Amino acid sequence: MGNINRFVIALITLGALLCSAAWVSAQETAPKPDLVVDRITLNPSGNIVVEIRNAGPGPLPDNAWVSTESYAACFVIMMGVQFVDYATLWAADPNRELKNPGGTITYTSPIRIQEPTAVRVWMDITEQIEEANENNNIKAVLLKPQSVK
Repeated sequence: MGNINRFVIALITLGALLCSAAWVSAQETAPKPDLVVDRITLNPSGNIVVEIRNAGPGPLPDNAWVSTESYAACFVIMMGVQFVDYATLWAADPNRELKNPGGTITYTSPIRIQEPTAVRVWMDITEQIEEANENNNIKAVLLKPQSVK
C-alpha cells in the first residue's frame, strides 16, 4: 500500500511539473509585438512627423493603452539630449491601430524646427511593452526644413 501511495504522489508531482513547464513554454513562445519608428519627417509647416508601426508577429496587449501616466507606454522626441515632446499610446493611437501586426500611426508633433536639426525618436522609453526586438526602439535623422538648402 505504501508503494502505491508513493507511486501516485510521484505521478501527481510529475504531472504538475509538466503542466507548469508547458504553460511557461507556451507563454515564452507567444508572438510579441515590435514597435518601430519607420520615418521621421517634417510637414510643410516644419512640424516633426513620426510614423510608427507594429512590425512584430504579435499584437500589442491591451495594457499598452493604459492612461495612467507613470505606467503608460509612450515615445519621446529628442533634439540632442533634450526631450522636446512625448506622446502616450493612448493619446497618439486612440483607435488602437498599432494593436495588430502591420498597424501604423502617424503622429504630428507641435514642435517645429526652422534649421537643420538632429532629431531622435525613442519608442517605448518606459519599457512597458515586451517586444520581439528591444534593440530597434530608437531612430535618429537629420531634418532640414524646406526653406534651408
